[in-house]
Amino acid sequence: KACNYVGAGTVEFLVDAEQNFYFLEMNTRLQVEHPVTELITGTDLVEWQLNVAAGEKLPLTQEEISLKGHAIEVRLYAEDPANQFLPQTGPIHTWKPAQGNGVRIDSGIAAGTNTGQVVSPFYDPMLAKIIAYGANREEARRKLIQAVKESTLFGVTVNSNFLCEVLKHPSFISGAATTAFIAEDFGDSPTLSRQTPGALPCSLATVISYLKQRPQKANTLGLSGWSNTGHSAWPYKLKSHENEWNITLLEQAAENNIQRFSISHESTNTEIEIVSISEDTVIYQHNGIRQKCMFQLAEGQIFLRIDTAYYAFEDCTQSTGTSEEAAGSGQITASMDGAIIEVFAKEGERVEKGQTLVILEAMKMEHPLKSDVNGTIESVTVTKGNQVKLRQLLVTVIADEESE
Repeated sequence: KACNYVGAGTVEFLVDAEQNFYFLEMNTRLQVEHPVTELITGTDLVEWQLNVAAGEKLPLTQEEISLKGHAIEVRLYAEDPANQFLPQTGPIHTWKPAQGNGVRIDSGIAAGTNTGQVVSPFYDPMLAKIIAYGANREEARRKLIQAVKESTLFGVTVNSNFLCEVLKHPSFISGAATTAFIAEDFGDSPTLSRQTPGALPCSLATVISYLKQRPQKANTLGLSGWSNTGHSAWPYKLKSHENEWNITLLEQAAENNIQRFSISHESTNTEIEIVSISEDTVIYQHNGIRQKCMFQLAEGQIFLRIDTAYYAFEDCTQSTGTSEEAAGSGQITASMDGAIIEVFAKEGERVEKGQTLVILEAMKMEHPLKSDVNGTIESVTVTKGNQVKLRQLLVTVIADEESE
């Protein structure tokens, strides 16, 4: 009333431990959280907003609004919690939102060869809103965990595992989480640091690659895989971030139409039985437990989702080997699409490993790009203000002999 405002608006407050409310701000629009209000009031606020803008009156008064049940919403973001929540860019290969009673998902993304989208640095990294409704908070929380688990997105890194772990945390379950939750209660969560994939995801990626790609190499006689001396071991090389593994796969005799594999991974040996495999789902048995894994093979990568955790492996089996001692290439490339806001590199200048050469801005954040070798700058291909693409070459550094 004080400012004569008419229209949709969202008023925000902070609340302390004694239930005192403190006015924070008002936004003259509906905000991301409006589905929570809609689910517990049975209203459509977007429809109301349009009707009011067209001159109509609100269909209900405040006294006619009743609250029923509980709703919780999470934001599915293109970001990497294990790397300080760095925004991510890249293609969307798969997007399969969960379905179920009490589950609502609002998104504007698509996947596929013809309709697939690329997450760019020019928009907010939110890809979808996942909301769950229940008779009470605990029911809504449990439904939401399951909805996040069952919503699969391959291609760009997302924060699904982080969201599930937050929803499972005792402080969140008890309702004691505050604005200091991440720093004080959640700081030691494995989702906030890079975790080396264990033997199981490495083994599954190998088996899936074997089953989905080997048939393409079958000979015209239909005798691929036949041997009068039993199955031969197949060598694989997988890479995930800075980790690389040499893996050996051995197909064993099938039992009851179940394919059996033994995978040697570093010093461990993993036994996996494949019950069934489709275009995107494999049902397997490991240590006597039957489980499901979603997967996709795209652009030389193997994407997996096991429970709430995502994995992305690069199949380097056919690639040329590189020296393990080659710590850096000297090829400084863009970590994502964005704008160059500073260029410190100059041709002919000496630089040290770890020295910032370029600063890239993307999704409202600054990302320093540093030299990975000691050496001399050979070329600089960008200037301040340039728009660049993911993996575009920006600076070339000729490494000193001792750095090679």
